[in-house]
Order: sequence, then structure tokens, then C-alpha cells
Amino acid sequence: MIISITLDQQVGGIAQSLINYSKALKKINKTHLIILPDKAVIIKDLEDFSNVRLVKIPKILLLFHLITKFVFDKNLENLLNSSKFIFIHNYKLVKYLSKFRNKVGLINHSGKARKPPNNIYNIFLTSAAKERFLKKYPSNRAKNIIIPHGFSNIRQRKKIIDRNDNFLNVVAAGRFVEKKGFEDLIEVANILKKENINIKIKLYGEGPLDKVFKKKLKELNLTNLSICKWASSSAEIFNGSNVLCIPSIKEPFGLIMGEAMMFGLPVISTKTDGACELFGNHPEKKGGIIVNVSSPDELVKAMIKLQNKKFREMISNNARKNITNNFSIDILSSNLKKLLQ
Repeated sequence: MIISITLDQQVGGIAQSLINYSKALKKINKTHLIILPDKAVIIKDLEDFSNVRLVKIPKILLLFHLITKFVFDKNLENLLNSSKFIFIHNYKLVKYLSKFRNKVGLINHSGKARKPPNNIYNIFLTSAAKERFLKKYPSNRAKNIIIPHGFSNIRQRKKIIDRNDNFLNVVAAGRFVEKKGFEDLIEVANILKKENINIKIKLYGEGPLDKVFKKKLKELNLTNLSICKWASSSAEIFNGSNVLCIPSIKEPFGLIMGEAMMFGLPVISTKTDGACELFGNHPEKKGGIIVNVSSPDELVKAMIKLQNKKFREMISNNARKNITNNFSIDILSSNLKKLLQ
């Protein structure tokens, strides 16, 4: 039995990784026991997996059991003792599981270089994150490995009959916080308006900057960028779109990029850890275009380049091949199998 523990309750990278790890572990016939807060939004999705068992605990009580190292819940303690491996999805939990360190893997979702205890498995999503860690802690005694995210089999997009093919339809999605760089996307829309370029942008998400974004759109009188609340599924976001744009200032991996590529969308991304891991030194051959961080003009140029239908279809095909060959659930499953041997 493989255990995952998280205190996270929201939609995001940790929630999606629990789904992807469950799929990957199912392929190697492993039961995935997930200990998580009882208000976690991902619970309903996880309940659909035959190999998943859920232990749902109020967040404050789960934190209490972690701090007290499960001495007041022998059932949980026994489960941890009998498990083959324990994945931790929050750095601050590592210190509470020190007695299991030889079978604990900390998944570094944030990309930050933080020193874990000795002998733990320090799991990075990207080469850049691992290199940054080793530079800061060259004498560490953790077992440092790279296991990128994996994505399910490619699904074809539905044809949207009423789509206006005179416009390039760009989509973006994420939490409305500064590090996601969506203010640059508003500036992109402003440039497109001034130059009368037929490109429309839909921005999905919510967050602290919601009102700030809407106010700026109103001030600039922009009608080529619309803000939408989170969709019920990735399909709802990607269907009818031609391109995904991720203007992040920091992006440890960017699960949405892989999901979009799975749907056959070319990706425009800033130069972040996730984009560099996905697209390497020859982005167009891997399904994307990489631009510098905080460069609205470069984002505009990339979008204009993708207005060319033949070029866009080539990048789309490259995106599908890249995910299938390098970042599939099968590859994630294989990486986990090697780890667990």
C-alpha cells in the first residue's frame, strides 16, 4: 500500500497530482491510500478510482495527529507503519514523519530549494528545481530524484461549430495572483486592440486580483479579453480554443500546460521551470513557444505567429507527440515503479 498525505484542500497542482499518481499506481496494481482534509475539493474525483482508499479528517484534527505523530490514532499509525512508501505533498509535514524517513518521498510542488531531513526521497518535478537545490545544498544527504508529472492519454477536442475562425482564440487559466503574470496578459490585450489584431483571449480563474483585473479591463475599454470563473473541466476551458498562453513569473511545473498539450493545443509560455522541462531547448519541436518573463510584446509576437494555421497545426501535432512520448501516465507509472522497487 502506498500512502499520500496532504493538508491542501483547494483545486491546483497538489490536487491534480493526487489524481495522476492514483492513475499511475493503478497501472502497477498498487493501492493508494490518501489521507487528506475532509473538505478537500478533490475528494469526489478521487472516489471514482478503484485502487484509492480515502481517510478524510477535519484539517485541524489531521494537523493535530501529525504534530503528535499519530499517538492518539493507532489506526493511522498502523497504516503508516505497514505502508510500503509515503508521499508527502507539503514541505512543513516532513518533520512530523521523521521516523518513517527511509520510505518518505517529499514531492517538491513549489520548486523552492528547501533542505529536507537526511535519507528522505526529495522528489523534484523539473531538472531546474533539482539543480537549484543542489547548488544551495551541495552536501545534503537526501535521495534527490526527478519525477515529472504525467498526463492521461490524449483526448481529441470537440469541434465547436460556432467558433469564429477569423479570430485566434487564446485561453489562459490559473489563480489570480501576482506570480501568474496575468497583468501582462491584459497589456497584451491592450496592444492587440491598438494594432487591430484579430485575437481574442479568455482568462479563467479566481483570486485576490479579480477586482483589480476587472477594473483595469474597464479602464482600458478592452473587449478582446474576457474573464471567466473556473470551468467544471479542462475540456470546457480548451474546447473552442486554438492556443494556451501561460504568462507566469514563476511556474514550478504548470500542469495546465500538459493538459492543454494533451488536447492538442500549442502553448505559449514564459521561461519558467515548467516550460523549460516540457519544451527543452527546441520548444517548437515540442509543442510550444517560450518567451521572456514580463514581456507582453513577445507574447503578442508569439500569438501573431500562431495565427498561421499550418504553423499552428504543426505545433499542435508536436505537442501531442511530446506528451505521449515523454510525459504520459505510463511514464509516470514506470518512474514510480522504479522508485518503489
